[in-house]
Amino acid sequence: MKALATIYRPETFDEICGQSSIVKILERQLETNKIKNCYLFCGPSGTGKTTIGRALAKRINNGKGSPIEIDAASNNSVENVRNIIAEAQTRAIDAEYKVFIIDECHVLSNAAWQAFLKTLEEPPEKTIFMFCTTNPEKVPVTIQNRVMKFNLSKVPTEQIKKRLEYICAKEGFKDYNESCDYIAK
Repeated sequence: MKALATIYRPETFDEICGQSSIVKILERQLETNKIKNCYLFCGPSGTGKTTIGRALAKRINNGKGSPIEIDAASNNSVENVRNIIAEAQTRAIDAEYKVFIIDECHVLSNAAWQAFLKTLEEPPEKTIFMFCTTNPEKVPVTIQNRVMKFNLSKVPTEQIKKRLEYICAKEGFKDYNESCDYIAK
């Protein structure tokens, strides 16, 4: 059985809670076709960094294909980054853009970031990098200067509670208001 967190994870901008200003900016970029080649999503755990990256990738590619998600905590060496760069040089087969979501990017080694630098300055056509981090201060300034950075804030308790109540109602749970209030806090 799948976890409820997986089943009800937001997939579209409309479902994302607490980051309306960021969603508006990204929607405007999509409307005006001014998509950036590199994004940096920063914020505490649970604020939606990876979720926003996935939703953006889905919109960029009109629902086709899937982003390539890489956990930098397990793939943080310069050799791992060279493999990503090599893969970025090829076109996506199942979508217009090849999108890489690099989670926990703050753990990349300095050499790995240096390997990324040239690719971020001159990205392959139709390739987009999305970096997600809880520690933006560990991302080199040379990288931060080459990305579009978004600082996500904690989701307000009331919005968390509303989302929990929505899930409970969908699942047919009974007498859940007090529990949702407790969990949200």
